Amino acid sequence: MLDPLDRKLLMALQRDARRTNADLAEEVGLSVSACAKRVARFWSEGLIARSVALLDRRKFKRPVTATVMVSLTAPKANVSQEFARRICAYDAVQQCHVVTGDFDFLLIVQERSIEAYHDFAQEVFGEWVSVADYKTVFLLRSYKNENMLPEFCLTAAE
Repeated sequence: MLDPLDRKLLMALQRDARRTNADLAEEVGLSVSACAKRVARFWSEGLIARSVALLDRRKFKRPVTATVMVSLTAPKANVSQEFARRICAYDAVQQCHVVTGDFDFLLIVQERSIEAYHDFAQEVFGEWVSVADYKTVFLLRSYKNENMLPEFCLTAAE
């Protein structure tokens, strides 16, 4: 069970996981040792899956981001699992989700150029017999690109 201090601490960690326990403790109103124990518990209970650096895309080349909706020829469990295993092996695939609706999978793909995406799409979607159809939407501009759970979601799953 997460209490209000746990939620405040998790929100602070999502904003900046590099902060010291002293900084975090001061922000949420805990002692440094109590803060450290809670953070250690978050890790041990799997509430924090990993700590990553989110790069500012404006500081780098602006790669092509594609959202791809994929339909499989036979969306049975074994076909879906095999597709997911194979597609996740590509570095260009940043996200892979099973979805409801007209498609079976939603992918987020990063490539160097439209041409590089075309090569990727030809190799995967043109060659794999398990793929029945796919639709691609290219991102032109992002107004919000967060990777944080909002505070109202921070209740432990049962």
